[in-house]
Amino acid sequence: MPAPDYAEALIGWRVWCVVEAAGGLRLASVIQDELWPAGEELVARCHADRDPSNSLLLGPAHTAPALDCACGVHAAREPATVLSYLRGRNEPGTVGRVLGRVLLWGRVVEHENGWRASHAYPLDVVAEDPELVRAFAAYA
Repeated sequence: MPAPDYAEALIGWRVWCVVEAAGGLRLASVIQDELWPAGEELVARCHADRDPSNSLLLGPAHTAPALDCACGVHAAREPATVLSYLRGRNEPGTVGRVLGRVLLWGRVVEHENGWRASHAYPLDVVAEDPELVRAFAAYA
């Protein structure tokens, strides 16, 4: 197993969809069709083979994150950077959206506003609606 890029996990900000799942409310990616597993880390996968608009990809899907691709678990340094993701078109089954902090580790690509990482786990969420905050209980 390769050594992580940072000595400690990084903490970044992101927005999740809160969705109805078989086990109750769960966190899901706003952009990808990805349900975050409860009780275990999310391991990033490159979805470029499913996304022909990813013009940065220089070949087939690969281990995430890669320097020449947009893959990986995204998080921002500052919450203001991701606030626009709290609004948008929700898929059926989406209860709402929450802002929160995420732990990032493993292979990490740093960019101007934050990071893309190979591994992540939700740290906490911020929402005015108590039902949306309850979705985080599966991850605490």
